[in-house]
Amino acid sequence: MATRRSGITLIELVAVIAIIRILIAILMPAVQYVREAARRTTCQNNVRQIALAIQNFESENNSLPSLYNGSFLDQPRSAIDEFHFHSWRVAILPQLERGSLYDSIDLSLPATNAANQDIVNTPIPTFICPSTVNRNKAVSGILTFNDGQFATQVVGTAARSDYEVIGGVSFLPSGTLDLQNIKFGAWGEPQSYDITQQLKPYRKPQFKDISDGLSNTILIGERAGRPDMYSKGKLVDAFPYTDPNRATDHHQAAWGISPHFWWLVSWHEQPINESNANGLYSLHTAGANVGLADGSVRFLSDTIDQETLNALQTRSEGDLVSLD
Repeated sequence: MATRRSGITLIELVAVIAIIRILIAILMPAVQYVREAARRTTCQNNVRQIALAIQNFESENNSLPSLYNGSFLDQPRSAIDEFHFHSWRVAILPQLERGSLYDSIDLSLPATNAANQDIVNTPIPTFICPSTVNRNKAVSGILTFNDGQFATQVVGTAARSDYEVIGGVSFLPSGTLDLQNIKFGAWGEPQSYDITQQLKPYRKPQFKDISDGLSNTILIGERAGRPDMYSKGKLVDAFPYTDPNRATDHHQAAWGISPHFWWLVSWHEQPINESNANGLYSLHTAGANVGLADGSVRFLSDTIDQETLNALQTRSEGDLVSLD
């Protein structure tokens, strides 16, 4: 008499496991693609909110937000002071419905003063790209203001930002710190510049000065991953840097602290996603999000023509481009 078999054999079990593994291998890239697409959309929404906040600020104040905010000095006296003012992001907090946070800032003191530590350490999701996975959730080693001298005393930490303004394009060799032969972006320029030289007043930036057209000029873009250093999608050095000669400044990664002007300038041969030390850089695949002066958001491919990219980063060179 025949007997009924129950269960499965070892061969059948191995076959089922193999099939499951194949299905997972097929589905995982699709799941990761969907997740990254959602993160990129969130990033685009962040950029759109920031660009619209800048537009509203310009409409209300007849100028773009200053790169260097605060009443403890009239303006940066030299490049050393640039590391300690309240940033352009601070100026647009009311337009981002963060008016109460803005009101709690003591603008009569530097952003790097201990009295402002609670403020600059407040995380703001709008300033963070969800595709960025940082070893540093906050910027450590923030140095306190030293009245025009190089800072040496650590005051604390600060919350990060993955977005930065575009200062312009340098047509000098990489590493040359000179304002000559720079084509400036929407924020204008200091009239003289050197690490130890007295700075003249910054020109008041206005949309009417963008003669290339608002739809042809980048206001802000991704500069993701700071203060950790990335290049071409890979982590190069996490802060604090193993190489002390790294040519970057960790203060620039903090949303509440002003940037050193030179880190806002791209080099004329610098493509997207080459390095997050300056220029446009994201941890998305194949490009980065930018906000244009007309309030629109574009995802620029990292294979974009270099002359087109340079033209988009300047305001009044007559080098009109089309992104359609």
